[in-house]
Amino acid sequence: LSEQGGAASHGEALECAKKAVGIYRKLAAEQPAEYQPDLASSLYTLANCLFEQKDATSWNEALTYAKEIVGIYRKLTAEQPAVYLPDVAMSLNNIAGHMSDQENRASRAEALACAREAVDIRRKLANEQPAAYQPNLAMFLNNLANRLSEQGDTASRGEALACAKEAVSIYGKLAEEQP
Repeated sequence: LSEQGGAASHGEALECAKKAVGIYRKLAAEQPAEYQPDLASSLYTLANCLFEQKDATSWNEALTYAKEIVGIYRKLTAEQPAVYLPDVAMSLNNIAGHMSDQENRASRAEALACAREAVDIRRKLANEQPAAYQPNLAMFLNNLANRLSEQGDTASRGEALACAKEAVSIYGKLAEEQP
């Protein structure tokens, strides 16, 4: 609904997302093991709808939900790391992207910290299962390079270049393996 473009469809998508979160919160409270992943997924949808609003109140609410998603996936990772660790990384990467849109130093610093952690997780996963996680590692390295270049200092720009070169190297190897 949200992708249909009109304000009415976006508003309807937002209301549906809020209802879904309410339902999954109740279910997750009763059966956490069964419904926490669904709650995280519905929070993701709600956060994205709110980020699209582009106003400060909605953005702050969306960021709160995005951080809740990371918390849920961290708890799930403690029990099933192979299943949920990739979701922690993706959620951190999403937060980094949204935080970098803000024009203040604190937000950019938080974006950088999230991007670094996301790359660390993806690097670990790619070392364990290269075929499954190398493409995402390259994407995350590219995102980290962007976050670093936004810092504006020479050292960060140098590190950004190193991350970008590593991403290009990974993409090159993947292209050779699967032309």
